[in-house]
Amino acid sequence: MLAIGEELRAAREKKGLSLDQVADETNIARRYLGALESEDFSVFPGDPYIIGFLRNYAEYLGLEARDFVGAFKSMRIQEQPVPLERLIPARKKASPLLLVGLPLALVALAGAVYLVYDAVRDRAAASEARAAEAKREPETYELGAAPFERRVYPGDSLEVAFADRSYSVGVAAITDRVALETPGGVLRFMLGEEGTIDLDRDNLSDLLVFVADFSSGQADKGALLRIVASGALAQALAAAAPAGSATPGATAASPEAAVPTPAPAAAPASIAEAPPAGAKVTDIFTGNVTTYPFVLTGTFSNYAMFRYEVDRRDRDERYYRKGDTLTVNANNAIKIWTSNAGSARLTVQASGGKTAVLELGSPGEVAVKRIYWYRGEAGDWILAMSDVE
Repeated sequence: MLAIGEELRAAREKKGLSLDQVADETNIARRYLGALESEDFSVFPGDPYIIGFLRNYAEYLGLEARDFVGAFKSMRIQEQPVPLERLIPARKKASPLLLVGLPLALVALAGAVYLVYDAVRDRAAASEARAAEAKREPETYELGAAPFERRVYPGDSLEVAFADRSYSVGVAAITDRVALETPGGVLRFMLGEEGTIDLDRDNLSDLLVFVADFSSGQADKGALLRIVASGALAQALAAAAPAGSATPGATAASPEAAVPTPAPAAAPASIAEAPPAGAKVTDIFTGNVTTYPFVLTGTFSNYAMFRYEVDRRDRDERYYRKGDTLTVNANNAIKIWTSNAGSARLTVQASGGKTAVLELGSPGEVAVKRIYWYRGEAGDWILAMSDVE
């Protein structure tokens, strides 16, 4: 049987984590973490608490939570006392009818048990076959001067050579977030979230990470990541890159494991254009590694005719009254027109909880605006708003 406490402690110590660090990052009280590692379950209010904390702690350490929960439940079953009367049932005098029907009942029961066993065996065989098909060996990739953009799975890792040292970023788990194991600890990213990784712990960003796609709780489908070097690391990788080397993506560390990396998709026409010449441009979100969907919400304080066009295809026009609201989802760009610019209070919500309030104009003013992605001079993506003639 799985030694719950020993396995948890060993995994934590292997990662160089203290109970205080784990408590801060998981929001599980230190005394509960210690109780799990010592298998002192008496301190918990009940089994549901034990199972919940055990699942979260195992996932945090990158372990298979189902194995630990199953081991705990098996332990509980073994601890249940069996009544003596169930071990030594009272003897009863069998009736003649029972003596005749018992063999037939046993035959029928044996047949039913065999059918159930046969069905379970078939399902188990099918499940093993599917697992065998889905099984894959973890990949190790190397980061170069070009962006790393591909789908990765738990167990995969990215090797980064920097300042005569080698650093590793591993995919620890994919649950409701993507957990990356870094030299500074485990970092978790939500879908569409942008973040940074400090490899050498000098409080400066070395890698920019963007989680483009994954399905919560479906680790077998992997996660699409985009990782780009920044700061001194970007300069070092660019200097070390061979002349004429401009192939996007990363390569596998060994030739046998090499997997072709698709080139990043070309930017849609709606975001490939530079801001209109001479137009007033308001940058909303700057310094982004890549583009991502955004949400426009509006609240009207007075009457207005308001129309919008999303990604150059979906159009809508309505007469809004005081108190009306509006929500629009866009991938690349939104073009808006309003007859009363001062009546609409618009808010843009984007990845990682970013929010910005937009000013369209004064009451009674007709305003025509476009909110769109464009590429800045530094190569980053900028979400901006500008006037439309």
